[in-house]
Amino acid sequence: MLLLKILGAVLAVALGVWLGLPGRYDPDMDELERNMLLGTGRTRKVKRHFTPLAWLQRKLSPRSSGPVQRRGFKLERPEDR
Repeated sequence: MLLLKILGAVLAVALGVWLGLPGRYDPDMDELERNMLLGTGRTRKVKRHFTPLAWLQRKLSPRSSGPVQRRGFKLERPEDR
């Protein structure tokens, strides 16, 4: 009975791996040439969707678009004091 469970688990894992593989797409030369002749045209603008994760992201102000100013301690040599 235990052997059947182990064999079933191995088969289930193998089936899951096989189903999880990426699909194979083999276009023919006519389709490739047709797509190259048509071109992509104008690129579409991506529509931005609001997500709850956006609330967690840090809001950047327009002033901080330049170089990043670091806060904290500054190292000085004893001669510079």
